[in-house]
Amino acid sequence: MKNLRFERMELLSLSEEKGRTFKFHPRLTVITGPNDVGKSSLIKSLYWAFGAVPRSIHRKWREANIKAKVDFTIDGIAYSIVRSKDTYGVFSGGGILLFSTSAVTSELGPFIASLLDFGLVLSNRDRQPEIPPPAFAFLPFYVNQEGGWERPFNSFDYLGQYQDWRRSVVDYHSGILGNDYYRAAADKRQIANDREELQRDRKAVAKAVEKLRMQVEVSGLELSIQGHEDSVENLLSRLKRLREARLKRAADLADVLDRRQLLDSQIAIVKKAADELRDDAKFAANLEVEQVMCPTCGTMHQNDFSTRFGILDDREACYEFLSDGWEKLHKLSDDAKKAEVELRQTDASIAEIEAILDIRRNDVTLREVIDTAGRQTAAKVFDEQIGELDQQIGELLAEERMLDELLAELKDPKRRATIEQFYAVLMLGYLKTLDVSNIDHDEAAKLDGRIVETGSDQPRAVLAYFMAFARTVQEFSSSFLAPLVLDSPNQQDQDPVNVRAMIDLIISERPSDTQVILGTVSMHGVTVDDGETIELTEKLSLLREADYASVLLSMRPYLEQMVR
Repeated sequence: MKNLRFERMELLSLSEEKGRTFKFHPRLTVITGPNDVGKSSLIKSLYWAFGAVPRSIHRKWREANIKAKVDFTIDGIAYSIVRSKDTYGVFSGGGILLFSTSAVTSELGPFIASLLDFGLVLSNRDRQPEIPPPAFAFLPFYVNQEGGWERPFNSFDYLGQYQDWRRSVVDYHSGILGNDYYRAAADKRQIANDREELQRDRKAVAKAVEKLRMQVEVSGLELSIQGHEDSVENLLSRLKRLREARLKRAADLADVLDRRQLLDSQIAIVKKAADELRDDAKFAANLEVEQVMCPTCGTMHQNDFSTRFGILDDREACYEFLSDGWEKLHKLSDDAKKAEVELRQTDASIAEIEAILDIRRNDVTLREVIDTAGRQTAAKVFDEQIGELDQQIGELLAEERMLDELLAELKDPKRRATIEQFYAVLMLGYLKTLDVSNIDHDEAAKLDGRIVETGSDQPRAVLAYFMAFARTVQEFSSSFLAPLVLDSPNQQDQDPVNVRAMIDLIISERPSDTQVILGTVSMHGVTVDDGETIELTEKLSLLREADYASVLLSMRPYLEQMVR
């Protein structure tokens, strides 16, 4: 099992000219402070950087246009992930860019999954198997202040892209079904999709054969002379429409290519300006004089920190433009590829129709071809095609049966029973510790049971489930263990005894060798021995102006690599 740890996070807002750095203890980090000092924003930014969007990110936090960099380790190997708007970059511990993308589900998700050995596979809305985005990897390890204390696995937004995902998440993370099972299940789903497509083709061909053999005349397709004339006329009309569509698509493609060329030129100009500003900043920093005369106009400029920082600030504006420019460039490239595909498809359709019409222009009509070949010959061709389809369908069915046998072996009833029993004992014990007595204990003892209570009992029941499930993951999962992150457990007006019991349970029952990050207004008398405390005090201002320059200098090399 791999072990993920959060080491450090940098947050930067160029628009507000503020920044801040936070370091996380390997065992326990407590983030304290009164309401509205940014505890939740700090915690949510950890996951936001990974492309997992927590529920209810504050509007002002979004408006600040935050850039985030999270340093993390997986089994002691160091990495960093940087998010700037909707662009992500994953870096080695030495700061070398390993991967960059703006696509979370199709690209970032699989890359993060490969690092974590996260092998869960779900079927998307097109019934295609895929590795889900990072939120599904972090679901069991995070309780969000908004939504997370209402029921388990309710801390992230945008989970509805998959149907019935909850049972798969429970089975995977608990260790009941591991990577081998979901890889085999994905292979089976893909084979089933291919088989169903072949079966649809076979059904269409079989219908054509049936219709052909029902004809009384030997014409095969029962095309009259008038019918053939009509077919040719229809083809000519369709050809005209396709040519008109081609002209429009060609014009659209030319427009996209023109805009992309213009943006390329703008990016090149701004990049050159950024490089010149960098050289200016270095030159000014190395001068030992207090004033510098402009060689163009003769004006004297102070060579102090504010002037040099102004040069750097101009350079950051260039990088902001480059970041936006590259995102627009990627979008235009995608638009160009789409337009090119549509143009090729139109050309193929035009070529197909022209080939059919050429047959007619050479005085060889479709009717003559059919009359020559005969109905039986045509039926034989279709029969051969059906035979080939049947063979392919049979081969896929055999592969499905083999995978069914493998999946049945991987569904070990004894293992499931052992894991469910382990969880149930912990869950019932934690419910007793937290004084949750009115809950349906039979339902709560199930790994995928519904945790339903009323009032202040519900957050305590959710915490019992969260801690019992985390211990189960550590004991049985073969994938990875992530930090346990809990934001504001004091929900629904817990009395002092209950809230202290909740915090004490988090500290005392955390899995061994697991990092915990806890956000809370107060520890309610529970002491922190093996850990550190981050105390936030300033209302409505998590970031600080005093840290802006240092965080900017630290993050700049990473941001520069992401816009090249």
